[in-house]
Amino acid sequence: MTKDELRANPRKLRPRREVPRGVAVELTPGGVPLPERDFFIEEFRGTTIVVALPVLSAGALTAVKRTISEFGTGDTRFVFVVPADDVQSITAAIDGLAVKGSTEWGADVVADLWLAIADSHRVVVGAALGAGAASAVARTAGAVSASVRASKMVLTDPGGGWGTPPRSFADIDVHRDRLAAHLTERGLDDFAPAAEHALAGGAYSVNLCRAEDLEFELLTFDGRGTVLTQGRYLHLAELQVDDFPAIEALVAQGVREGVLKPRSRIEVARMAVGGLGARVLRTGHLAGIVGLEVDRYAGTGFGEVSGLITVAEFSGLGAGGLLIDGLSDLCRARGIANLFAVTVSADAADFFARRGFREVGRQDVPAAKWDGYDSDRLEVARCFLRSVE
Repeated sequence: MTKDELRANPRKLRPRREVPRGVAVELTPGGVPLPERDFFIEEFRGTTIVVALPVLSAGALTAVKRTISEFGTGDTRFVFVVPADDVQSITAAIDGLAVKGSTEWGADVVADLWLAIADSHRVVVGAALGAGAASAVARTAGAVSASVRASKMVLTDPGGGWGTPPRSFADIDVHRDRLAAHLTERGLDDFAPAAEHALAGGAYSVNLCRAEDLEFELLTFDGRGTVLTQGRYLHLAELQVDDFPAIEALVAQGVREGVLKPRSRIEVARMAVGGLGARVLRTGHLAGIVGLEVDRYAGTGFGEVSGLITVAEFSGLGAGGLLIDGLSDLCRARGIANLFAVTVSADAADFFARRGFREVGRQDVPAAKWDGYDSDRLEVARCFLRSVE
């Protein structure tokens, strides 16, 4: 998937359990689908979420109260960082515990904060304004998140996420300069450093969204903002039978887009049995899949990349490269010297070239590949080969 396609498709995650067609999905009063809400309540169980609220509008306060209500009596802890002038109003609205902010986060201050969060679960920290609400609140939120090693931080701003529509994900290591420039244009100079501070302190992600969208950003698969990560967000794992509905959906998507050839269900299952998935570390959602075809080429020293497809929502996180490297490792472990791929997609051809494959002729891959191969695809098929010895 190209970055342009990603920008046109801001959805972040898809549910693992698809709702049957024709079945109405029950919604919360705020419009969040109940299955998605329940999924994320479990995901955030036992974690601390720091939320920066530089602008505490009536809509933002309503979203905060609804979000806390959705989490109910669970053990997710919230720390809201607001301008000092807004501490009293939000503390009363959420029945929270007010904690005075600081510019010096020494051991005593941090220890007091830890106890407040552990005891209250709803803490409000006031940020001294100084250079402005947005900057002060962002800096304080980053410091708080790093000090307590929160699992997630949310930076809110009326402008929402990065881009229109908001891009789904951005690795801050890769996009630091562009992201910082974008935020500076919005007068949010301290947002990028605050996000890096939180990520370095242990947060697995930082969300950038409107305060009014807080519950959708935390409790839905689609979200409404941008998720910022730092470094590796994915890991490689063998595919599981529980993944099969998602695998079928991904393969069908690839067929519709002309990237993959049509496969029967048994062919998809065979691919999945020996296949690999790139998974989001925190949620386990599939960001891409690939199979390794070897039985068809037994004795030739060749293995084939089969059914490689990545989810557009996770474009730019390196899922494709991670999957190819994983296949190369599998080939080496099995004594297979050559890994090849055949594609009719120009984007896929560019990808393989970037991953160390060289384009070869059809005669340079096993002849068995072409047994029963679709004649129309054969005319435009391109072959790529990579040594994995």
